[in-house]
Amino acid sequence: MRIADRYELGDIIGTGGMSDVYAAKDTMLGRNVAVKMLKVDMARDENFRERFRQEAKNSARLNHPNIVAVYDTGSQLVDDIDVPFIVMERLMGRNLRDILRADGPLPPPEAAAMMIPVTRALQSSHDAGIIHRDIKPANIMVTNTGEVKVMDFGIARAIDDSTSAMTQTSAVIGTAQYLSPEQARGKPADARSDLYALGCVLYEATTGTPPFEGESPFAVAYQHVQEDPEPPSERIAYSLSPNEAVNVDAVILTAMAKHPADRYQTATEMGSDLALLERGSVTNAARTYLAAAESDYGATPDATSVSGTAVRGGPPVRREPVPRGGAGAGAAAGAAGAGAAGAGAAGAGAAGAGAAGVAGSRRAGSSGASAGSTRYADHRRANSKNDSGWMKWVAALLGLVLLGATGWFAYSYFSGENDDPAKVQENMIAVPDVAGKPRQDAQSELEGLGFRVVISDEPHPEVPRGNVIATNPVAGSQLAAGTLVTLNVSSGRELTDVPDITSLTAQEAAEALEEAGLELNEDIHREHSDSAPDGVIISQHPAAGSQISKGSKVTVTVSDGRAKVKVPNLVGLDVDQATATLASLNLESTVSRVDSDRPDGEVLAVAGSGSEVDSGTTVELRVSNNMLMKMPEITRMTPTEADKLLREAGWTGRLVAGPTVSTGALVDVGQIGHQEVEAGELIRKDQTVGYNLWEFDPAKLNPMNN
Repeated sequence: MRIADRYELGDIIGTGGMSDVYAAKDTMLGRNVAVKMLKVDMARDENFRERFRQEAKNSARLNHPNIVAVYDTGSQLVDDIDVPFIVMERLMGRNLRDILRADGPLPPPEAAAMMIPVTRALQSSHDAGIIHRDIKPANIMVTNTGEVKVMDFGIARAIDDSTSAMTQTSAVIGTAQYLSPEQARGKPADARSDLYALGCVLYEATTGTPPFEGESPFAVAYQHVQEDPEPPSERIAYSLSPNEAVNVDAVILTAMAKHPADRYQTATEMGSDLALLERGSVTNAARTYLAAAESDYGATPDATSVSGTAVRGGPPVRREPVPRGGAGAGAAAGAAGAGAAGAGAAGAGAAGAGAAGVAGSRRAGSSGASAGSTRYADHRRANSKNDSGWMKWVAALLGLVLLGATGWFAYSYFSGENDDPAKVQENMIAVPDVAGKPRQDAQSELEGLGFRVVISDEPHPEVPRGNVIATNPVAGSQLAAGTLVTLNVSSGRELTDVPDITSLTAQEAAEALEEAGLELNEDIHREHSDSAPDGVIISQHPAAGSQISKGSKVTVTVSDGRAKVKVPNLVGLDVDQATATLASLNLESTVSRVDSDRPDGEVLAVAGSGSEVDSGTTVELRVSNNMLMKMPEITRMTPTEADKLLREAGWTGRLVAGPTVSTGALVDVGQIGHQEVEAGELIRKDQTVGYNLWEFDPAKLNPMNN
């Protein structure tokens, strides 16, 4: 298929909820490109078309070596539907998701080195006023040449278009495992939201698992808002020194702070710490963390050192007002508890530290210390000499108080602030049954009733893509206005990676596809192949590595082996004509020159003429060399006359005189009386010809002697 009279589409090399990506050839410039096209069923919706155009517009504003380049954009009529497309740089390599699946987690220095180019790309994007909003391993590509590229600005938003209708929705956009707390709440995202997502990606790159996992996207989003991640150093498989653990935890948990003000404020700032982490130096986040931790344990920060480097104070610790709801409240409360009870209250701080380690070090240092890695917690606790039983009781009591406070904040956030039971009962609204309805209709209906709506995409084998599967809470639930309701929307069948089934037989391919949740299309195409044996798959669609819905069918082309060709009868043709004819039939040729009186180059015979052979077989042509001629009659000629006659016939040999022959006729003297080769016989043109001359013998005159 050719679009825009320029781009020749090939196999699908990637697919997502909204679009497919094709390998393509720019016929005008002769270069390989990737063409991203909105899916036809999505193109019927103006909202999706507008979002796709916005992606092209945002991507066109970016020009950075670590961001996939966009070359062109346009639209193509497909089934009378105007389908937009984007022409992009074609990348050859693997994305980070595939790297982690195949090779496992990366050592922290290697992971940091891979993320540094991502921070450069994000800083360029943020400087251009574009927030990516979907940073995840699948959108980070490592090319075959080692370059790191950030892809897919499909849900990116320009900072300056925050008032547009498309962005003024309470729908949550992004991937649950890498969703910032503010995005999970349906609040506006900024550049620091991308850094939170990058922290989650770095967490997964070093540990092999995302920071939060759950049975549904809603459950994961809830954890991003309310729960602290386990320090990554606790999940890293191999042993880390206390200093290495501090460095890794500090960088990742700073990026993942619940409150945006506690994170790295720019991608450049995070990139600087990643560079320090890569080479094993003390990161700024670690200095801040340890300075705050030592301060709350009662030690002198100036005496603290990491990796042999003295930490002289570090950035001041901000103690900010506790925001309504969210994990920041837990962090502040944990800090207060730790400050009151000293080192003995560290356990209570850990129970509710919402900022998870380093986030707490920026906002309230003690919660950072308590939530940090246990690999070096014991080392720090050893500095405290004043633990006692009553302090442990205080710590436990503070933990219970903090737990109750955290629960109250969560309840107040999700249920509203109306404390009057009568008013709450009066304002209760029943959740309508919107199962099966299109997403937009269901969302509008729920928002019209006063609910806040979160969209959670889930695969479903039966519910059409874009339609609602169910709500959470379920239909019929009585909720207060402003309560968060999750719309579980079908993304179609569950996606799976297409395995490589080339070089397999159809039976082997069917088994491999079944393991991946796919089916082999029974309509098997067959074609001849010069390289693949008979019965082996030589191509497949979609291509290996593509993502398609489970239950989909994969079409294959199976080799019929080499094509059979009938060897033609080429006798009488010129050798050049004969070899050209064989080449057009995909046959090779070899020429054998043989003696013949036929014209030079004329085909005398064809080996295997009339038989069927494999395509590519070599056929022998026997071709005349025109080295034979018929011997003329040379008797009764002088040798000179005979030589002239022979040479006029193309002969190049020489005449050789033999013994004379007696004759009684004087008129015969000096003439050839006998020739070695009879007239009419074939001779080679370079052959020697013998002859005998007549010699007069008087005895031959006596009739009695005759």
